Amino acid sequence: MHTLNRVGICVSALVVATGLVSACGDSGSGDTTSQTISATVTEAGSTSSSGASVSDSQATTDTPTSTASGSDSVGGTTQGVGSTGDDGGLKFDLGNGEDTTTGAMMGGPGSCRPSEIYGASGGFPAFTAPDYANFLGKDVLIMTSNAQEDGYVLHVLDISGPTPPPNLNYNAPKYHDPAWQQANLGRLFGLTLDSDGNIYVAPTTVYGPNPSPATIKRIDHLTGQITDFATLPNNGPAVGNINYDCVSQTLRASNHEDGRIYQFDMSGTIVSTYHHAKGEVTMGPANDPGEPNGQFAPLGERVWAVQSHAGRLYYSVWWEDSGRQSANSNEIWSVAYSDDKGIPDPATKKLEISVLGTNNNADFSNPVSDLSFAATGWMLLSQRTMVGDSQTSAHQSTTYEYDYDPMTKTWVSQGTTYLVGELVGSNAGGVDHDFAEGGYVWMSGDALDFYTPNVVYGVQGTPHGGGSIENSTLIDLDGEITNQDKTALGDVEIPIPGDAKPVPPPG
Repeated sequence: MHTLNRVGICVSALVVATGLVSACGDSGSGDTTSQTISATVTEAGSTSSSGASVSDSQATTDTPTSTASGSDSVGGTTQGVGSTGDDGGLKFDLGNGEDTTTGAMMGGPGSCRPSEIYGASGGFPAFTAPDYANFLGKDVLIMTSNAQEDGYVLHVLDISGPTPPPNLNYNAPKYHDPAWQQANLGRLFGLTLDSDGNIYVAPTTVYGPNPSPATIKRIDHLTGQITDFATLPNNGPAVGNINYDCVSQTLRASNHEDGRIYQFDMSGTIVSTYHHAKGEVTMGPANDPGEPNGQFAPLGERVWAVQSHAGRLYYSVWWEDSGRQSANSNEIWSVAYSDDKGIPDPATKKLEISVLGTNNNADFSNPVSDLSFAATGWMLLSQRTMVGDSQTSAHQSTTYEYDYDPMTKTWVSQGTTYLVGELVGSNAGGVDHDFAEGGYVWMSGDALDFYTPNVVYGVQGTPHGGGSIENSTLIDLDGEITNQDKTALGDVEIPIPGDAKPVPPPG
């Protein structure tokens, strides 16, 4: 049974709210000199290293099964599995929805609006293209993918309006700039937005080898124009995920080649790198002998998800997956920033979570590829089913929910509150939540509907209280509901049209 964290804010959040609030507008470019600070699964539909995808079959292993029951809908308010029914909105950042375009709520550390300090996604893209006019001022979801039938790898979905019927495909309005094709953006997974609503996307090898593994792209929040933002030293393994930190006004990227988390200023210059396994920070580019060598960082040193939250950098460490089960669980770690410039302090790194087994009490887990936080001490982590370094599959990953206990200063598991897909465990690795009372957690997923009656592969929105497809909104990403798009889904972010004010600390 889900247990609500009623304290309403994690203690570490106070560090930023009180200690960093006076430090405004610093670009965090830092010193760029090189200075070191120490302190086997076979399943239909997996993607091989060649990148070729085999379709889901209706074999016994992929037969639709009954999902969690017990959800109900009353007057448009849904309460699902795992909900206490009386959470009163404390699971997320309550907001009055004030428009921040006038700067009325600006003035926090760096470029932060209040909710961004705690890890909320950045500003709202306001593209000037005529086809985008109907999306302005509405709640939207931004998502990456491998190229599907429509050829696009970056998508904007309108998730506003009345709640559609659950457990049926909702053909949400979608926007694509004509340039958002794989030929121009490459193969993408990682995604983030800055405070102005500019979008950043990172190259990936999730779907197979990537001929352009090193360059993060920027999409302008007004023109939609694509430019090269920054380049990592990488000859093949590409990037795990990326995150913009509004306090330091810098962007971070996990490099699957050398195991480092790179920090870039907003001109694309490397500010610092942090190596989890070595417990080392370098100012400016790293000087690793033999790198880049085109080889993946070893398991146990490979970082994937990255997310700033309340003065710390949280990140996942990939130890095992469906194809390489080990005695070491996948992990979530954090490290404190040494100052408002966002330089990690290796002496403060801390193991936060050893990730539980995924499906049917499995004694192994898949790597965590994305994290989402709220000011109230709520963390969501999403797994991606992998069977090798650049080989992916499906149906063996989930979304976990954790609440922060300020008394013990630990993250307490609330279990698998969010069950993705008709084939439960079909998370594709992206997760974020909106900032409305009675709102939703949105997760990329495979086999959301599996021939009952449609074939839906895309994104699932489940009420904050929890549930399954039975009380969720299902959206097929490319709008084509007869063919499967297994393993093609990517990361998810929910930008904020105005702002969601964080719940204040208890008095």
